[in-house]
Amino acid sequence: MEKKEFKPIIKVYSIHCSEIEITIIYRMMLLRTAKHLSTEEVSFLMGKEHDFIEKIETFKIKSVYAHDLYIFTQVLDYNAGAAYPKSVDVDHQKFDYDMFVTICSDRVIYELKQLDENKKAIKTIFLLIDSRHDIDCFNNSTATKIEQLRSLMRQLFVEGYFTEERIAYEILNKCQNSIDTSISPKNLMLVLQDYLDKKEDYHLEQKISSKKNFSGFAYLQINKVKS
Repeated sequence: MEKKEFKPIIKVYSIHCSEIEITIIYRMMLLRTAKHLSTEEVSFLMGKEHDFIEKIETFKIKSVYAHDLYIFTQVLDYNAGAAYPKSVDVDHQKFDYDMFVTICSDRVIYELKQLDENKKAIKTIFLLIDSRHDIDCFNNSTATKIEQLRSLMRQLFVEGYFTEERIAYEILNKCQNSIDTSISPKNLMLVLQDYLDKKEDYHLEQKISSKKNFSGFAYLQINKVKS
């Protein structure tokens, strides 16, 4: 059977904001794609709802708080000022922008255009190309890595690691140091979800962290309900 040709899907998002605000969003997108992470993975590492970063990149969240910007850089292992533009003058004048998101068969293209007062595009501000993070071209390898991670997670429960609250970024680093290799955050999300859904012998709850300077979600072991 002949393979059906994929037709690119184009979505457009609009925002009215200052140059510095749009530059911050651009730098966040640039830093994320440089780490080859999806919006969902970065949201997870920040302890946010899984669509948090997507909402920033599609302008559903209009402003980024300084604290969230700080956490963003920390969980991606950048210095604290990496997402803040140093060469842009602080000017409160606002402009209209359109973000064109083109979903192709193997990639996603982000193109931001500045508009004039008649809503006509006058120049391209940036063009970014990202992977299709919803496509896994290495299924067998991914399955092996997930099983390795499941085994490690069981060992961490035996050692009592989750009797103290842990944040996603902390868990990821712990696992990577234990097996001396990189771990995809999406695989960790999948494994942790089984413990949240009580599909494993040990159970986790997701709660707002009590850690200083971190207001996102944390994970804590809970006792099983006796039947």
